[in-house]
Amino acid sequence: MIFATSAAAIGLFFAGSAYASASTIVTVKSGDTVWGISQQYNSSVKAIESANNLKDANVITVGQQLTIPSANSASTTQGSAHAAQATTTQQTQSYSSAASTQTSQAATTSSTATSGSVAEQAAQLMEQKTGVSASTWLAISYRESRNNPTAQNPSSTAHGLYQSLYTTSNDWREQVNDAARIYQSQGMGAWALN
Repeated sequence: MIFATSAAAIGLFFAGSAYASASTIVTVKSGDTVWGISQQYNSSVKAIESANNLKDANVITVGQQLTIPSANSASTTQGSAHAAQATTTQQTQSYSSAASTQTSQAATTSSTATSGSVAEQAAQLMEQKTGVSASTWLAISYRESRNNPTAQNPSSTAHGLYQSLYTTSNDWREQVNDAARIYQSQGMGAWALN
């Protein structure tokens, strides 16, 4: 009885070992490379290097015997690395997304904290950028667009608060930046005011 139990245990041990190792021994032939062998046996260069303690995968000799880990053990290792990389990428994207949301919320809070309508805020910013009074810019935006940042001239491509030909953005801040550039190059003549 003890002998039969021991034999069964030893048999299970060897069967488990054979299943766990599941690797192949390959004798290197002329023209073989570790990469070529890895492709032939569905393994990886890293797995073969590791299993054979190779310092340089480019240096193997004819007649050398290499242990080739099974595809399962190689893919399990690679799968774990890919899963860890995917998790890290996901976490990075989550952090980036959270930072972007916080920045966007801060910008919204900042713009709502500024008093006045969009046209008034734009006029104040134009005054800072050009030195021309906010009341003048407010009068121009009323005349050009009725203070509507999405206004579109039906007879031209003029767009926004100051009816610029260069921007199609509905973001009043971009319209202000564009109008300030126009003012720097053309002065008030761009709006028929000299």
